[in-house]
Amino acid sequence: MVIEGIDTTRVKAAVFDLGGVFLAGGVESVRAFGDRHGLTPDAWRAIRRDLFDDDEGIWSAVERGEATFADFVTRLRALAREQGRDLSEADARNFMGNGGPAPTQRLRPEIVAAAARIRTRMPTALLTNNIPEWRGTWRSLLDVERLFDVVVDSCDVGMRKPEPAIYELTRERLGLPHASIFFVDDLGVNLKAARALGWQTLRYDDTRRVLSVLDALAAGASRR
Repeated sequence: MVIEGIDTTRVKAAVFDLGGVFLAGGVESVRAFGDRHGLTPDAWRAIRRDLFDDDEGIWSAVERGEATFADFVTRLRALAREQGRDLSEADARNFMGNGGPAPTQRLRPEIVAAAARIRTRMPTALLTNNIPEWRGTWRSLLDVERLFDVVVDSCDVGMRKPEPAIYELTRERLGLPHASIFFVDDLGVNLKAARALGWQTLRYDDTRRVLSVLDALAAGASRR
């Protein structure tokens, strides 16, 4: 069956992103942060380029475990001061909206349920760019052992999406060829890197559309 461009007959393992898939928010909250704190659109775009550059930005270093979240907060506050805005430490730490609404309100239970159904049919993995300081919160929301055979967390492995090596590591841990893997993420750049290796990918931009694919995978052949 082909649904939303995914050939479900080829899929032998399903890989999920965390933020933007299981948890709502994230990217949207980051983009809105400047407006929430009185930074002009141009000023906030410039700050984001500094913070989030894939190669040189401090956020990439934090997600690889090469810098701390405190380092990031310090840098964000310094850049905001250069633009004439004083951010509190609490506001800077909440740049991604993790402090509100409550994390339980950001969880998408229908995606959790779909992932659990899929795991009865095939191996599953969580592939997340993340930081140690948030691990306790997101692991309190998800029954990781019930949902996933493999967990690849960027800050644990010293690499991050969209670096090809983190996809290769995930494939290796699943023990399957790239062409047998399905991946859902909310960021196109992460999906592009996976497709280059042969993964089938789906962007999370509509819950109903994503669930139609996940339900088709859950209805597939029994787990071997």
